[in-house]
Amino acid sequence: MNATYLFAQSSDSSGNNISNPAGTSDSSKLDGFQEVLPQFPGGEAAMLKFLADSIRYPKVAMKKNIQGKVVVRFVISETGELRDIEILRGLPGGLSEEVIRVVKLMPKWIPGSQLGKNVPVQYNLPVTFSIK
Repeated sequence: MNATYLFAQSSDSSGNNISNPAGTSDSSKLDGFQEVLPQFPGGEAAMLKFLADSIRYPKVAMKKNIQGKVVVRFVISETGELRDIEILRGLPGGLSEEVIRVVKLMPKWIPGSQLGKNVPVQYNLPVTFSIK
């Protein structure tokens, strides 16, 4: 039994996708604005470790051999807290609920900023479950 985790994709507060991988603290000039993406404490590797350590494959899903991808969206607030957690693409057998449970356990993130001011950022996180 293994859970495999992919990358995360962030989108700004207007819903525009920012195609940097999860956990990058790279800042870039976009349309003349200085934007910094939010970051899980410790970066992408720390987020993947957190997910691997925290997610428990639900017994019902294992018994029914349910595999696939759950996509969860949440907002990282100006203070780094996660809010507005919702499933965009779910799976049965308790897999969607497990992703929500683990996202709620995440520590505060380093917030995103624009022009030096912290701003809320919408974040999409795909989590792939596979039984090996």
